[in-house]
Amino acid sequence: MDLSFFPEPHLIPLAVLSLYLLYGGILYSFGGAHGRERAYAVWHSGMIGAALYAGALVLGYALGAVVQYYATVSGITPNCLSYFQPAALDKIHDAATNAMQCAVRVYWSHYDAIASSYGWVFGVSAAAGILVITGPYSMGLFQAAMPFSAAATSALMALGTAMAACVLTLGFTLLLPIGAILVTSERTRNWGAAILGAGVAMPPVLAGGADALSRVSTVFIWPHQYILFGELAKVTGHVALIAGIVAMTLLVASAAAYALSRIFDHAGAHIAVE
Repeated sequence: MDLSFFPEPHLIPLAVLSLYLLYGGILYSFGGAHGRERAYAVWHSGMIGAALYAGALVLGYALGAVVQYYATVSGITPNCLSYFQPAALDKIHDAATNAMQCAVRVYWSHYDAIASSYGWVFGVSAAAGILVITGPYSMGLFQAAMPFSAAATSALMALGTAMAACVLTLGFTLLLPIGAILVTSERTRNWGAAILGAGVAMPPVLAGGADALSRVSTVFIWPHQYILFGELAKVTGHVALIAGIVAMTLLVASAAAYALSRIFDHAGAHIAVE
């Protein structure tokens, strides 16, 4: 799954903030006395928004470094989290983008393997049911695969949600400057806080979940496991483990995004203007 269709991330905040300040300049030049007053408010919001954006960028990078340290201590080799290394501080704009692209590749590799195995198992079960002589085997395979079916369904849903979350989170990271500007207004600070919270918290958590999942081998059911039903049952636990890791990652990412959004919202309450 390729995310290369997104523009260069470091150009987005520069363009957004420049256009917002240019809007203030237009108000000042052509809006008369009221326009000048409004222009000062726009420039004030723009400068505070730029400071908030810089703070959010550094906070997200620092959070990624903390998650990476925790993962290393826990025995997880950083892969997607490696983009948050302090040595790569000059790439701070690209860290979240590269981490999300890496995470999507990990989630997709497991999704593709489980989906292929799921299709093969029930394809063989259906094919064996065509002939009377293999009908009992088809029924036995179907019964043995029921736990696997439940685990695979949960894993596929969780992995699909994780990939969607990565794409959505990448969008939030590109909207960070807009979120920072929205926080400076009393009417829109809740929306801005939500964007900042998601854009800052979710990239390192989703990348950490992908690195944890990288330690788990992908699932593929080999032909002998169609006959040895006990082996098929063992694979069920493997798939359930994948589902559990991804579900926990999504839960932590959501909680972290909400917690940070509340912090930004509280900060916005003190700096927001009407």
